[in-house]
Amino acid sequence: MSILSSSGYGIRCFEAVDYPIMACNVVRNTSRVTNCKIMASRGFTSPSLLPACSVPSTSGRRIAGHVERTYVPFLSYNGLTSRIVPSATGKRNASSVSNSLLAVLKDEIKYERESYRRSDLIIGDPPNDFELQDARGTTWFVLAKEFGNEEIIVRIDLDAQPELEEDEEGEEYEDEDEEGLPVEFQVTITKEGDDTLVFDCESDGEYLTVSRVSLESIYEDNDGPPSYRGPAFQDLDDTLQQAFVDFLEERGVNAYLGEYIRVYLEDKATLEYQQWLNRVRDFIGR
Repeated sequence: MSILSSSGYGIRCFEAVDYPIMACNVVRNTSRVTNCKIMASRGFTSPSLLPACSVPSTSGRRIAGHVERTYVPFLSYNGLTSRIVPSATGKRNASSVSNSLLAVLKDEIKYERESYRRSDLIIGDPPNDFELQDARGTTWFVLAKEFGNEEIIVRIDLDAQPELEEDEEGEEYEDEDEEGLPVEFQVTITKEGDDTLVFDCESDGEYLTVSRVSLESIYEDNDGPPSYRGPAFQDLDDTLQQAFVDFLEERGVNAYLGEYIRVYLEDKATLEYQQWLNRVRDFIGR
């Protein structure tokens, strides 16, 4: 048990042992006394943590009936004492876990590389005179073109795609005849002026479906009330719906472009995943 006493002439640190009591004195007229008082007031009562207390030698020799002993550092906080025992077990365990994670990451990277195949459909330029704009490490890509006095932008977000539907038992379900999930994308058509025509679309490579068409102002005030952008697409007359689809197809936004988008999206997801695996592996291996 450690006991700390203070007086006007200094601080005495005692340790109760089987041998006669040993004490270390701190002379008064030093700045260390102040440090000891501050540490003592904050609950640090261990002799090893008081800067002014001299640490006994390890010779174990007796001096005037006293035995000098080596202190094992310990912390005392709110009456709870914990000795500091150096150990490499935690470091070894952490290293073992990290090595295990690295091994799994390397296996996954190897599998992804060996199983990766790039589709012929996305080798070369996109269809219908669109230009591809993509940046590695991002979740979206863009197809852009000009049509007369119009600028057409097709935006595809990797993280904004539909998920597999579930059956009544909660299991993921997908038609065997489908090669993949439909892809969702947004088409923006801009002319001179303050308005932009926006189409929310979906395609499975065989059909092009429009879920919404809206007219949006490029100067819309986000702090004010939302502007009326148009009705739900399915509420429009069937003839008007088909006229909008024909409008898009004339500009090259059709089912064939939808198939290109779907395949390119899957390819991008695979490549981004591979890059993510490599970056995580490099981080763990540092």
